[in-house]
Amino acid sequence: MVIANENIIVSFVHNYKDKTPKSQFSINAPALWVTNKIGDNECYSYPFPRTAKQFLENEFINGIMPLTKIEEFKYLPRFGLTGLSHVGDYIYAGSWNAVYEINKSDFSLKRIISNNLMNDLHGIYVNKEYIITVLTGKDTIVFTDFDGKIIDHFTINRDLNLTKNSNIEKIDWRFLSKQFRGANGIWHINHVKKYGNELWLTSRNINAIIVVNLKKRKAFIKTLDTKTTTMIHDGSKFNKKNYFTSIDGKIIIAEDPNNSSSTLRENFKEIKKFNRAMIANKVIKLRDSELKREPSWCRGLFAKGNHILTTIDGRYEENLSKKLDLSFSLLCIDHEGKIIFKNKFKFFKDKSKMRNIRFV
Repeated sequence: MVIANENIIVSFVHNYKDKTPKSQFSINAPALWVTNKIGDNECYSYPFPRTAKQFLENEFINGIMPLTKIEEFKYLPRFGLTGLSHVGDYIYAGSWNAVYEINKSDFSLKRIISNNLMNDLHGIYVNKEYIITVLTGKDTIVFTDFDGKIIDHFTINRDLNLTKNSNIEKIDWRFLSKQFRGANGIWHINHVKKYGNELWLTSRNINAIIVVNLKKRKAFIKTLDTKTTTMIHDGSKFNKKNYFTSIDGKIIIAEDPNNSSSTLRENFKEIKKFNRAMIANKVIKLRDSELKREPSWCRGLFAKGNHILTTIDGRYEENLSKKLDLSFSLLCIDHEGKIIFKNKFKFFKDKSKMRNIRFV
């Protein structure tokens, strides 16, 4: 999630009809919701080029142009924005095949930063030096400069060894869409955050955090004891605690008992001979809150003070009740699950134009 000038900024993605003509794939599509705690709403649209020809014709493209050999598939990438980050005067938003640089002042598009290793972006991380994205289907972390040049990349293998496979640079992954339902890649990396020399990556497939020590070029798994079923997606740190979303409608607050600053350290003093990783000292089930139902989707997270922000709903499948309206909501709760405020986003009249949201 990004908060700028007291605005809460939410990114989302949506599908198109299978029979949509290719000529319409670069239309401006709504992808950014700007709101605040009193319920003001604005929606912003941006162009989403999907074919090599559209990349060459788009005035905002900055980076590596399409390679000579491009494979096209029946199902092309979806529209919309995924992970958000911000540095200086700009908001940076991931899409299927690029990172959008957007002015904070008026949410106008400055440029679209892209290279051939951008595909199915989820969370992104941006600082003053570089942009970090993940080539999700190949479990590959990519470092890019602000002109779209690839600085470095490495793949996290199933044995957690980090390797650099230069052969992946021979393929233009931007124009390959996911041809199946479900998780992509061995790990299905979602959240991306850098803390000092460590890169924290949430893995949906193992319901744990992969930590990469960038200095030593080594990775390890930080497991999460939740005492209940979860599928973690997004993460946030605040006041020495770790917060995670579970896509089935849960907010997890966790600590590492081995950390000297942990409030759990004293509780686990008697069993310190046992191995313990990150422990959830609280799991907020949204269905047990004032919401009084299980949301159809839950992802994206920001925590500060006693307030936790996430988004719910926004996923519409054929087997869901027709009574559901075409909307999703920004939810602010406290640590006890009490709803502080709830803002609804409802700009779509046709459910074929929206499938789900990303919120970081």
